[in-house]
Amino acid sequence: MGHRIIRSLLGLAALAAVASPIVLILLLDPRIGLMARRAAREPAPAVRTPASPAPDPAPATPSAAAPACPPCERAESLRPSVPPDRPEPPAAPPQPTPPLPEAGIVTPDVAAEREAQRRRLVGFVTHPDRVSGSAAWLDVIGLGFTQPRPADVPSYRRAALDLTEAPDRAVVVLADQPLALTLATRPSDRAGALGVESLAAFDLPEGRSDLLAGFRSAALGAARVAPILVPVRYGPESLKNFCAALRLWAGLYGLGLDRIRYTLIQNAGQIRLEGDRIHTDGTARGRVAGRRLALLCSP
Repeated sequence: MGHRIIRSLLGLAALAAVASPIVLILLLDPRIGLMARRAAREPAPAVRTPASPAPDPAPATPSAAAPACPPCERAESLRPSVPPDRPEPPAAPPQPTPPLPEAGIVTPDVAAEREAQRRRLVGFVTHPDRVSGSAAWLDVIGLGFTQPRPADVPSYRRAALDLTEAPDRAVVVLADQPLALTLATRPSDRAGALGVESLAAFDLPEGRSDLLAGFRSAALGAARVAPILVPVRYGPESLKNFCAALRLWAGLYGLGLDRIRYTLIQNAGQIRLEGDRIHTDGTARGRVAGRRLALLCSP
């Protein structure tokens, strides 16, 4: 029995040895193509692109451990807080240097005070129709000062004008220092008997309605005013401005230049007219009137 099994195994081995070359030829011979046809039937494996790895989640910030006891809580509350570092702000661009103010005398700002003075004086100016024809003669008085102001006078020099004895005359005062003017007339409510032309401010302590014929003051906003003219010594520009002012006042009163008299008086506190005569506690320094004044201011 054992010999029979051995012979069977040897026969199978011999058969396998003979069949192996035939199987290899069937599989590998391109003319037969068993492997090629199988390879064509099987799809090519898909190429997989590895996916981008997902970002790791941010690690959770561990919560601060709770203090173990009330003293620890007090210690935590007393611990000074440290502010986080902040980036420094960008440097500001350099600013241009403002121009220096023009050289001049520094004085307090009195614009509001001057405007209040001007509004008050305008309330004393009468209607121009009441001025024209109200006087037959116009006395223009240049009131100058060569002496210092008295110590008891804080700012405005006082000057009193009296026209009670000259009802047909009106007065225009030229000044270059602050004046406080008073005027007496007959009748007492006479309109437009006084005009003022001044480089400085002036005041009317006893002002009333219709007292002034008008005024021009450089301190109160006038662009140009007449200078106090010295009749025997003057320059062409001073004479030009002086005569231009006389024409304005003559036109307001409806008079010609030959109806105007100009008198320069220095250091006067009182001036009184009696007809065509002038009485004063000051010093008269010159006079020009009538045709001579008209020729002086002729074009």
